[in-house]
Amino acid sequence: MSIGVLQTVPPFGSIDPMEALGPLESLESLVREAKEGLSFDRTISRRLVHRASVTEVFLTDSVVAGADRFLVGAQLPRNHALYRPEESGRCDFMLLVETVRQAGIFLSHRYHDVPLGHHFIFKALSLHIVDPAALRVGSGPLAVALDVKVVTPAGTRTSRRFDARFDMVIEVGGRECARASAGVVVIDGVRYGRLRQRGRVAEATAAGRPEAAAGSRPGADRRTGPSGQKGQGDQTGQIDQGGQGGQVGQVGQGGCSEVRFGKQAGRDRAGTRSGAGSRDVLRPGPDSGPTTRPDGTGEWRLHVDPTHPGYFEHPSDHVPGMLLLESFRQAAELVAGEGGVLSSMEAEFAVFGELAEPVKVHAARTEGGRIRLSATQRGRLLATAGARCA
Repeated sequence: MSIGVLQTVPPFGSIDPMEALGPLESLESLVREAKEGLSFDRTISRRLVHRASVTEVFLTDSVVAGADRFLVGAQLPRNHALYRPEESGRCDFMLLVETVRQAGIFLSHRYHDVPLGHHFIFKALSLHIVDPAALRVGSGPLAVALDVKVVTPAGTRTSRRFDARFDMVIEVGGRECARASAGVVVIDGVRYGRLRQRGRVAEATAAGRPEAAAGSRPGADRRTGPSGQKGQGDQTGQIDQGGQGGQVGQVGQGGCSEVRFGKQAGRDRAGTRSGAGSRDVLRPGPDSGPTTRPDGTGEWRLHVDPTHPGYFEHPSDHVPGMLLLESFRQAAELVAGEGGVLSSMEAEFAVFGELAEPVKVHAARTEGGRIRLSATQRGRLLATAGARCA
């Protein structure tokens, strides 16, 4: 991996004073050269993208291209245990989402001095495919360049917190194929522990379980969570825990979710979209009726398997954001009808989803061909999204 800095200002004395200069044109020319020079020979450290396995790392290189502008290289596999080509031959939409997620985490650590072990809370994530043909899977992996602008609100940075938005243009072979954006808040372990604790108390109280709320208060004898904090609950967003250990949940009682363990998991994501063995995260709703209705709506319960090697690539103490996004993808394509393939999604995360509680996923077609999606847990809104299928 070669992480470099793009020099945009020529050395003194190297410029012909008679030559007409075009600063913007010159800069973009240098950026193009830097993109072409990105290396795809090996991946970056798995720790910098919060992965436990090196095979789950897709980023390969990076270059500084200006003030808060960075170029990131990524190699997307032709096939993957979790991310597989669409029926159209296009690269998996969620593989691009995961690449965007990794890019935001990597840039925060590598160029903004965010310590390893801090917790990334994703507030929002969007992805829009603008050129599906450029993402068609061929005879080899896709070499992708991400042109990233990092926006950091003034006055929000402290030693314990970092806020940022990552706006990205995604290219393959110099051809723009997608645009994406991800908003995050990064906090240290102590603040995260307090955040989770307050949220779990609020969730237990709202669910009418005072004994569980009491067990979440400071000093209660609870299992240790991801940062060695006891009594961690949820408050807002979806977290990436950097591969740190966390306790998995229990089977939710009633409602619209199921959490399974080990061999009890049965069919591990059984292919709602393609019939493949491990791709389904949706199950029929509690009334056992049709999951999609003639009016263009649908409702499912979310299947959560804490032993899943993809969504629980490292232990988590909450429902992973990537699992919620995958459920939105599958729900959108189901209500879109035969041949519908997700082409855009804008998601916002509200609160953490607890592993031991049921989660309901709802989708509805709206005017203009858009699809409205939501995930709820005992009346609490976990996340929402707008999507479009092509």
